[in-house]
Amino acid sequence: MRVYRESASPWRCGHWNGSPIEIALTTDVMMCVPAGEAYHYHDFHEYYVVLHGHATLSVEGTDVPLEAGIVVMVQPGERHRVTWIDPDTGARWIVIKERSVPDGKIVVPEPDDGSQPDA
Repeated sequence: MRVYRESASPWRCGHWNGSPIEIALTTDVMMCVPAGEAYHYHDFHEYYVVLHGHATLSVEGTDVPLEAGIVVMVQPGERHRVTWIDPDTGARWIVIKERSVPDGKIVVPEPDDGSQPDA
C-alpha cells in the first residue's frame, strides 16, 4: 500500500513517486486558467472529474463545459486545454491520467481559428 499526500504541486502521484497512473487534485479553487496551460495531447486517456464551479475545456476545437458532477474523458491523441474558468465561481477538479510516463504531455500549436485566408 502507498499513500500519496498533498505537496506543493496538485499532482499527487505519478512515475516520479512510483505510481503507474497520474492523479492531480486542485486543493484550492482555481479562479483563472494557469499561465502555463498549453494546447497538448497524450498517447493515453485522461479524465477530468469536476468537483466545483464552471470552466471550459477545448477538445479538438470543441468547447466542453466543465461543471460539478461531470466527468470528461479525453481520448488518446485528442488535442486539448482549459480555456476558461468562471471568475465568479472558480473551479476544482481531479485529473486522472491512465498512464504515467516522463514527457507524456505533447505540446502542439494552437488550432487555426479559420481567420487566416487560404493560400
